[in-house]
Amino acid sequence: YVVDEELVWTDAQKYCRRIYTDLATIENQEEMNTITTLLSGKTVNYWIGLRQKTWIWSDGSNFTYSDWYPGEPNNPVGDICLKLYQTYSYQWTDAECQYPTSFICYKKIPLILVEQQLMWWEALRYCRENYVDLVSVLTNETQEWVEAITKNVSTPNVWMGLRFACSQPFWFWVSGSTVCYQNWAPGNGTGVEDCSNGRRSGAVQSGSKQWVSLPDTQKLNVICTI
Repeated sequence: YVVDEELVWTDAQKYCRRIYTDLATIENQEEMNTITTLLSGKTVNYWIGLRQKTWIWSDGSNFTYSDWYPGEPNNPVGDICLKLYQTYSYQWTDAECQYPTSFICYKKIPLILVEQQLMWWEALRYCRENYVDLVSVLTNETQEWVEAITKNVSTPNVWMGLRFACSQPFWFWVSGSTVCYQNWAPGNGTGVEDCSNGRRSGAVQSGSKQWVSLPDTQKLNVICTI
């Protein structure tokens, strides 16, 4: 989340912790590439969550990856924080934390991808025994989280907590929520399901990220809430 309001580093940290999770943490080149793409077209500099006092990320993560501009860091003393410098294509520089600067926050995704291949009721039991539940996608934001964690799945579809009640008939989330927000693929979820060969549940396609109706017996990766 890019915040173009300019704050000193400590105030930026407070802002991110109040509204999101924390100032951004960058732990590998893939994450750095994502940030660079996010900032494409921007013309200002940005704080992220690294401070020289401890050289540990604001959220407590260990500092192992770096992308310093050549010659950086070059401020050995003082209250120094990490800044993504626009002139250097957003490579890292160190700067005094007291200067108001725009900043980047992140929000922790409360989901986990289980890469085991399980039938739907096995997936439900696994999520409830090890985490919280199968994911319920109630908003567009949750759908975006689902899309983010299903980039490298090993099955063509991934189980969610979406279930069809054959006796009623209607779709519902196993968390108890009704299905209001929807992202069905064409031909799915809008008519009466054929339960003659067993119960049906909802999955998200690994390609289009749209939802499909599938027999419970298919063995797929799983998304759990944490």
